[in-house]
Amino acid sequence: MSDDEPIKAKPAKKKKMTVPSDLLDSAKSYDDKLIMVKLLAEREKGRVMLILKKMLAPEKPKKKS
Repeated sequence: MSDDEPIKAKPAKKKKMTVPSDLLDSAKSYDDKLIMVKLLAEREKGRVMLILKKMLAPEKPKKKS
């Protein structure tokens, strides 16, 4: 590395958005829980997609030993 080359800064890591725990604790009614699920699905699209994908995937038959 020579003195003429600029120092490249590492790109900042994207902070993972989380659902505040006080919102999870305060969701008592069905409507509150529905709002929480919508909020979670909006913020964590990839995780929700993987959960649904696993839920909908056919079960693999278990091998008998």
